[in-house]
Amino acid sequence: MGSASSSEEASTPAGKDAVANGDGPPKVKEDDGKLDVEAFSNYKDENPIMPNAVEDGYPKVSPPPKKKADIFTEDDMPEPDTHAHSIKPEPNPMLDALVNDLTSPFSSDIIKVRAIFVWIGLQPFSMMRYPLKLNPKSTMGYLKRMALGNLSYAELFTVMCRMAKIPCVMVSGVAKSNVYEIGDEDVDNLRNMWNAVYVKGGWRLVFPLWGLKAIAGRSTGSHPGRDIALKGDALKEMILDAINEYYFLTDPSEFIFRCMPDEENWQLIKSPYTKTKFVSVPLLRPKFFEYGLKLQAGSQEGIILCEEGLCEVRINYSKTYVQLLPVLLYYDRENGGEHTKEDRHTAVIIEGDVVRFVMRLPKGGVYKLQILDIYSAWVCSFKVICVEPSDMGPFPVEAELGFGPYGDLKQTVGLEAKSHLNGMEVIHTNQEVEFVFSRARPMEFMAELVHNEIWEEDLADCVSFKSDMGQLVVKVKIDIKGEFVLMIHAKDVGSKDDFDNVVNYLLILKEPKKKKPGEEEEKETVFSGMDQKVLKSLGLEKVVNKGKGNDAAKNEEDDRKRKENITKMKNMSKPLTKEQKRAQELASLKKALTAAIDSRNIDQLERAIEDSKTYPELQEQVHEAEAKYTALQKMRKHSSQVMDMAQSTISEIHRYKEPTTAIHEVMKATFLLLGENEKSTGDWMHVQNLLRKTGTGSVIGRVKKFDALAVPLKTAKRVLAILEPYDRYEVTDASAGAGTFYIWASNIANDVVAIHT
Repeated sequence: MGSASSSEEASTPAGKDAVANGDGPPKVKEDDGKLDVEAFSNYKDENPIMPNAVEDGYPKVSPPPKKKADIFTEDDMPEPDTHAHSIKPEPNPMLDALVNDLTSPFSSDIIKVRAIFVWIGLQPFSMMRYPLKLNPKSTMGYLKRMALGNLSYAELFTVMCRMAKIPCVMVSGVAKSNVYEIGDEDVDNLRNMWNAVYVKGGWRLVFPLWGLKAIAGRSTGSHPGRDIALKGDALKEMILDAINEYYFLTDPSEFIFRCMPDEENWQLIKSPYTKTKFVSVPLLRPKFFEYGLKLQAGSQEGIILCEEGLCEVRINYSKTYVQLLPVLLYYDRENGGEHTKEDRHTAVIIEGDVVRFVMRLPKGGVYKLQILDIYSAWVCSFKVICVEPSDMGPFPVEAELGFGPYGDLKQTVGLEAKSHLNGMEVIHTNQEVEFVFSRARPMEFMAELVHNEIWEEDLADCVSFKSDMGQLVVKVKIDIKGEFVLMIHAKDVGSKDDFDNVVNYLLILKEPKKKKPGEEEEKETVFSGMDQKVLKSLGLEKVVNKGKGNDAAKNEEDDRKRKENITKMKNMSKPLTKEQKRAQELASLKKALTAAIDSRNIDQLERAIEDSKTYPELQEQVHEAEAKYTALQKMRKHSSQVMDMAQSTISEIHRYKEPTTAIHEVMKATFLLLGENEKSTGDWMHVQNLLRKTGTGSVIGRVKKFDALAVPLKTAKRVLAILEPYDRYEVTDASAGAGTFYIWASNIANDVVAIHT
């Protein structure tokens, strides 16, 4: 993450920079082209780069013939990335000479562009010391112009690519930042610049401002002026921290969801967007595309019009399963635009490679559905406009895992669903239903039923299970109608830990239809006699009503009511005035900053800081958030080696029947940081049980979610005392895995002590 905001106009005030570098008598230009402080601050290029302008001889502007994945992969990164780190911005050489040194080892234009992109990202220009006199065309001159805000990322990238004889254009347009609201047509405050560069036979998009996060010097891990020789994993880690890879050669079909150029041809897609379409599509973040997600038909509009408080969004997985979490926020316009979270009003229903986010809206108005991943990274969001609320009430539970057997259920806990593959089941009262799973390893299980108004203890007789011969069978028989949740929990055999929820089902209980004397026989289905609102809330009304006759009068009345509702919805979504929007943005950003600081979530902090940097009223909170971000980022680096460990390495540690004292003490210190009781971890069997856990409860999963800032000073000092008799080499010689945990625990504990003292 860098010090830059989402607007390229944001910069360090020139006066502040001038004071830092000293003031002298104002002069204009000397024979060597160097300028003094005042003249440098006011320097303007004689031939500035014009946005969207194609130079003579450039290839025709058209969509690229291939996807990014077809022309550039991770295997292409190490050589240019390592070389870029070796090229230093000396004060004297001109920038064209540096570009030659940077790109001359490579024959491929795409690798040259990569080297330029990475080099810019590694320069801590806003923290560097500059000579009092500088030629603005020198390398250091360009970097100082960046620090002063007289040169943008897009301009520097364009200059360097053109020096390397690579066609490059600076593109102007609108870029949706985190303060953008879906449907907002007033986007003049979201103007930005990015680049189009011609490589591998096509024009490609690069967004240096959003892609390069380490410009301020915090993320590079180096102090300005100090040369640290980094190699291998350490260099890779630093570059990964400095760069958001998504914005390097982004596919145009994805880029258009966030950024719309002023000139249509620079969209680089076959069917260009209009402004109306651009502001009405869902807000899809980089994670959406990185996870290989796709919007199903019917879920491709960013604004969902909901007439009866019941609606849904459907998303497809085209790659591997990833757990998604919905956050439904109600926009209270009457109370200053506050967003309040509506718990248990969204159900995540998994149906094979489709996940459905089914919403029951408790009141009329405007909502935002945000979808996050398990690490709280923003994936996508939708705007929901509701006229008449649902009277169905919340779902029985807000299941983090959703409803249904998810994609990696077998991998994480060794279960595979054999009988019920979808997350929602409609069954009759007093009907015994068996949920059958194959079981890959011995585990202890527990099953329970949850209802909105009935205690779990009162439903205990309605559910039972049997686990043997590699199979788990859960039986359910309920004698009353309504909505229930079947929750199945598991843990390792002999573990003293609590059970973990592993899979859930949403059950709709209905009474079988009774035939009256003389009534014609009607084919009975599981949907017969069900309330239409229940069916609609589960997306089943089209299935049930398929083939039924239409009542013309009723259809006409429905059409009239629908038109009235659409008019109401449009009135609800009328844009605010600029003053109202400014006040709303400030309130929203301030709340987001406070929440991010309290959450100690590094991704949430990064988003909040980037969104708030251009608002002078929020600078105090921004500085506090930046300090917390820096501490968390340092601690995240400590965790990277643990998170990269193979499961076989963890298994090697827990297989020790009698580990050395050093190994046991290291694991005791590790779990002490993770919140375990020191006395219990004195028992090696208990440590083994902790190491056997899988999924989010595994040691790697816990390190991923670990909040180092929540560790008490007393605990950190105790960890250091436990580790003091040993050194990393002694521990690593005994076990490579334990050596990794030793480094992590000692680094975290030392950082916690430093923060407190």
